[in-house]
Amino acid sequence: MTRPYDPVSFLEANAERRGGGVAIWDQGVEITFVELLGHVRRLQALLSARGVKPGDVVGVRLPNVWMYVALELAVPDFGGVLLPLPLGLGEHEMRWITGKARPVLLIDSVMADQLATASADGLPAPATAAADPSRIVEIALTSGTTGMPKLASLSARLKQATFEGFTTRLEVSENDRVLPMTPLTQGIGGMCLYCLRAGAALVMLHEPQWTAEHCLEVARDSRSTLLVGVPTNVIRLLAHPISLPAARAVAVAGAPLPPEIAERWEISTGIPISSFYGSMDAGQLAVARPSDPQSARWTTVGRPHDRADWKIVDGEICMRGDLVQERYWGETFGPHSDDGWVHMGDLGFVDEAGYLHVAGRVKDIIIRGGTNINPYEVESILRTHPGVVDACVVGRPHAELGEVAVAFVVGRADKHELDGFLNERGLAHYKWPEAVYNVEELPLSGPGKVNRKSLRELAAQR
Repeated sequence: MTRPYDPVSFLEANAERRGGGVAIWDQGVEITFVELLGHVRRLQALLSARGVKPGDVVGVRLPNVWMYVALELAVPDFGGVLLPLPLGLGEHEMRWITGKARPVLLIDSVMADQLATASADGLPAPATAAADPSRIVEIALTSGTTGMPKLASLSARLKQATFEGFTTRLEVSENDRVLPMTPLTQGIGGMCLYCLRAGAALVMLHEPQWTAEHCLEVARDSRSTLLVGVPTNVIRLLAHPISLPAARAVAVAGAPLPPEIAERWEISTGIPISSFYGSMDAGQLAVARPSDPQSARWTTVGRPHDRADWKIVDGEICMRGDLVQERYWGETFGPHSDDGWVHMGDLGFVDEAGYLHVAGRVKDIIIRGGTNINPYEVESILRTHPGVVDACVVGRPHAELGEVAVAFVVGRADKHELDGFLNERGLAHYKWPEAVYNVEELPLSGPGKVNRKSLRELAAQR
C-alpha cells in the first residue's frame, strides 16, 4: 500500500504488484522494481555501516545513472537528507556548498562503483524514517546569476504535491518510459524521478555530457515514450534527423518555449510538446497536458496546479503554499516577500480558459527612451528566420536613450538581412536590435537558461 510522503512505499507497491516490470533502463540493462528495491535496501545498510545517521546530509555527484535513482530513494527513507551536486560545479562552488550543507559523505563515481558491487550480507538494516510531511528530505541548488546559489530545503510535503501535479498533468502511467534530458541532480531532470512512483520506467542517458546524437540514440534504443528537458535540448535535437516511433510527448521547462520552436518540433516529428513552469526557489506552479489544445501547449505553461496558491500582482506571477519551500537551508528566511508571497520575477497572465502565459522576466525588459521592449517578443520573431537557429536579445547602455536592444544570434543571418526581415514582419522599428552579433552558441547559466547577464556585459563592451 502506498503512503503519502513515503516514496519507497510506491516502489514497494510496484515491486509487489508487477515486480518484473522495468523500473530503470541504463545502457541497455533493465532493472526491475524488485531489483531496484533490493538495491535501495542494500545501499541503506551500506551507508549506515559507514556511519550515516538520520538527519545527516549525503552529497551525491553522479551523472544520470541507475545508482543515482537508488540513492535518491535510499537516503531519505532512513532519515537522511539528499544533497544532489551537479557535475558542472567548480571547486569554488563545491567548497561553498559543502561548507554550507556539511555532508557527512560525498558519493562520486568512484564510490558509486564500490557501492554498486558491495555486499550488505550480515549488516543490520537501519530503521526507516516515519512519513513526516514537514521533514526536509532534499537540499537543492537554486540557479542564480549573481553570487553563490541558495540552497532550497525540499520537504516531503512539497515533493509529494509536486509528484501528484507533475505526473497527473503529463498523464504518466506504468506504460511510460521517461527520458530525462537534463541532469537528475538539477530541478528539471529531478522532476522525472517522480514518474517512478507512478510505475513508469526511467531511462538513463548515463554519459555526463549531453549531445543530441546520444540522446536520440538512447531514446530510440530504450523505446522512450516521454522526453523531459529544456528548450535548448529541443532546439539542438531539431538540427538532426529525428525518428522516435515510441515517443508520445515531450515536456520542457527552465526557460520559455518559443512557439515557433514548438511548431517546428511538432510539424517535423508529429510528437506533441508542452511546457511546465516553476523555480527551485518557489516550486512548480503549472504543467501543460500533452492532450491540451495545440495552441495552449505552444503558447502557455498549462493551468496552475489544483494545490497551488497563486495570483498575478502588477503583471508579476506570485505563489505560496504546499509547493513552496518554507526557508533556505541554513537560513532563517525563505523566498517569501514581506507580503507572504513568492514573487517569481516573471511577467504573466491567465487567459479566459485558465491557461497561464509567461511573458518574460521583469528584469529582462529593455527600457528604450521610456518605452518597454520585451526581448522574448523580438527573439520569437528572429527565430522564424531560416538563417537563425537561436537568438537572445539584451539591453545595452545608451547615453541618450538609456538602453537599446542588441541581438546575439546563432546562425548566419547579419543585421542588414534581419532588419529587412523584421520590417517584413511588421515589428515596430524601436524594437529592432541596434547590433547583431553572430555566435556559435548562447551561454547558459543553468539548465536551459540563457545567461543574459553575461551577454549584457558582453554587449556593454562592444
